[in-house]
Amino acid sequence: MDFIEDSNIGSQMSTKYRIEIVNVESKILNERKISVCVNLKIYFNFFECKNVEYIDNLNTLSGVEKLQETVDLNTIVAMNQIKSSLKEDISVDEADSIVDILKSDISIEHIENKMSYNKVLSKADVNIKLLYITENARIATVESTVPIMNFIDMEKVTDEDVCNIDYKVRNMNFKPNAKEMKSISCQIDFEVRAEVYQNKSIEMVQDMYGIHKNISFNQKTIEVQTSTQTMKENINISENILVEDIRSLYDVDCRANITNKTPMGNGANYEGELILDIYFETGNNLGVKNAKVPFVVKLDCNTDDLQMNFTKKHFKLTGEDVVCDVDLEIKPNNANYRTVRIIDDIQEEPCEEQSDYAMIVYFVKDGDTIWNIARDFKVTMNSIIQANNLQDNTKINAGEKLYIMK
Repeated sequence: MDFIEDSNIGSQMSTKYRIEIVNVESKILNERKISVCVNLKIYFNFFECKNVEYIDNLNTLSGVEKLQETVDLNTIVAMNQIKSSLKEDISVDEADSIVDILKSDISIEHIENKMSYNKVLSKADVNIKLLYITENARIATVESTVPIMNFIDMEKVTDEDVCNIDYKVRNMNFKPNAKEMKSISCQIDFEVRAEVYQNKSIEMVQDMYGIHKNISFNQKTIEVQTSTQTMKENINISENILVEDIRSLYDVDCRANITNKTPMGNGANYEGELILDIYFETGNNLGVKNAKVPFVVKLDCNTDDLQMNFTKKHFKLTGEDVVCDVDLEIKPNNANYRTVRIIDDIQEEPCEEQSDYAMIVYFVKDGDTIWNIARDFKVTMNSIIQANNLQDNTKINAGEKLYIMK
């Protein structure tokens, strides 16, 4: 086990993580032991939820010019997680007397959320596929889809909020029931995490100055979440894989990994591979074939943390070819963050009266903006724009002459 050290991580921070299987290797040591080595990549996101006070009601200040910016915030309203269990008996063929469960495949689909009365109602379908062996040495599969429903307590949530639900399988147990029941007992334990966000557009003052008074203020910077990432790309991966001596197809496990990234402009080209474990009948035995199918996808982002979800997995046997038809959804796993400045204290002081009318000729310097020039001379931006027949969004260039009326 490895430990992560970072001086910026505090004990009060919340953590989100995602585990990606990079590689699995196994070998037989003897008749009773198998060595298995699994390489994992773990992505951690640390964040802290704070209530930050700032001054936004500046309408009571007269003779003050304000530089404002609209910031779209995605603020966390509430977070909570619960433990949930599914218990179900899955029926098998009447002719089968089960000896053991060989493998299981669990997937969660069709997640739906509804918020009301300080609760989040989450519904989903749990797809269960089991491979088992019978007393007469026959290998068979059984599939079942079981709906689940959970209530999660969340204060102050409304129908207009955005809710993200994440299901993680924490434990599962499958065992054959008594022979006469012709079924398999299933128990799956989940951790269900809910995060509720609220989208807001806030006008934040970035700078200010007084026309006939001196204004001083304190300003600090904070990092905020501006939006959850909605960018995604869907690709189809189709491939015929030759499996020699195959009689029937039992099951196919698949996962996807990114193997290389090439930055291009504001995005990147991602090279990856679809990793397949094909379980099939050969003679009277169970055979397993491993295969890799390369793919390439371009995204308008440049991140190492990608979430890949299968939206379709279809496999069929044609002759000795296993025909794979897979749809893969790829999207960044992180939200958008930005640094904003907020004002938390303002002080006003009168300045010396200036009775003389003056017109100043000013030559623009590198880095000047209309706002900065107006602030330095304590005039309004509009007065500079009108005196020089400028547009609001006019770009001024170094060496340009401006008339400033005071």
